[in-house]
Amino acid sequence: MSEGESPRVFHLITRLIKGGAEAKTTATVLGLDGYEFTVGYGASYDQEPVNRFERNGIETVQFPLIRHYNPVTAVPATISLARYLRQSDFDIVHTHSTEVGIIGRFAAAIAGIPNVVHTVHGVPFTDDRNEVLNRFVLFCERAAANYTDCIVTNADAIADDYLERGIGTPDQYRTVYSGIDIDAFADAEPAEDLPGDRPRVVMVARLADGKGHDVLLDAIDSLGEWEGSVCIVGDGPLYDSLAHEITERELSDQVFLTGYRDDVPRILAASDILVLPSFREGTPRVITEAMASELPVVATDIAGIPEQVADGENGYLISTGDVEALADHLELLLKNKRQRMEMGERGLERVEQLSVDTMVNSLDEAYQDLLNNRL
Repeated sequence: MSEGESPRVFHLITRLIKGGAEAKTTATVLGLDGYEFTVGYGASYDQEPVNRFERNGIETVQFPLIRHYNPVTAVPATISLARYLRQSDFDIVHTHSTEVGIIGRFAAAIAGIPNVVHTVHGVPFTDDRNEVLNRFVLFCERAAANYTDCIVTNADAIADDYLERGIGTPDQYRTVYSGIDIDAFADAEPAEDLPGDRPRVVMVARLADGKGHDVLLDAIDSLGEWEGSVCIVGDGPLYDSLAHEITERELSDQVFLTGYRDDVPRILAASDILVLPSFREGTPRVITEAMASELPVVATDIAGIPEQVADGENGYLISTGDVEALADHLELLLKNKRQRMEMGERGLERVEQLSVDTMVNSLDEAYQDLLNNRL
């Protein structure tokens, strides 16, 4: 980097689709001034975020060999990426998510990139995944940490988890909470086109394995007759099977699939409880968004979620797969509007540290520390 030039930063993400990791990457790239950004992504992507980057003058590049948990293409993807990085003269490479975090960091090492950052968006080692896969990913994460200058986690608990597994050293880690535009949620007008009656339970998540949609359906099924409805917001490979399951369970009068929605602030403003019974997460943005919307949250006690939800204060924490606990907490909140309001107010009080400005400023500090050889 010559004097007076903006540092050149390459962000690389496995799938440029609608999700929390992608939202954090987008907020960083569009929110940070003083850098020249390029965004790379793998075979799976949505056109809208690509168009958004390009409208804002951000160069994008696709790497078709980078695919979600595909060991066959991993080596050629690494070679292809290393060749690109060698030719591009980046000052920082910043990888996101497990697959591309491994491929990208090995490629950056081969290409001789001086500064490498990796963001852990969620802990990939979970009980619902194959043990052989868990061990292989752990081996790769330990190796890739040797080629990483800064490991960014969404919560202190995630950094502690990784260190306990022998991934990297304490001096490599920096916690940067996923930030949101708090005012956009606090001031949102309720959506008027949602199906079902209030009180409304809402789950906003990609319809994919690991999110716990089946746990939610089991819990709702066990409640028997109750007043209110459930809206499952999102799209993904499980859409058809979930629709079939809802029909088979005869829950169609109270449980609704809305598909993907781009008006999450208005969805949350029209809801009363957020539920997220995931088996693997980082520090989910949607929980922060629910807190800014003054909703109580019922979610699993994993990764960074306990740093968002204080059990019994602004929501409840449950173990993964605990249908009974989820049902009990939902029943309690559905019947008690006052408790919902009090928990929602406490959530709003806790959300200030989770603004997008705080997130972007923290990442700027990390970049500057690297560029000035302070890390």
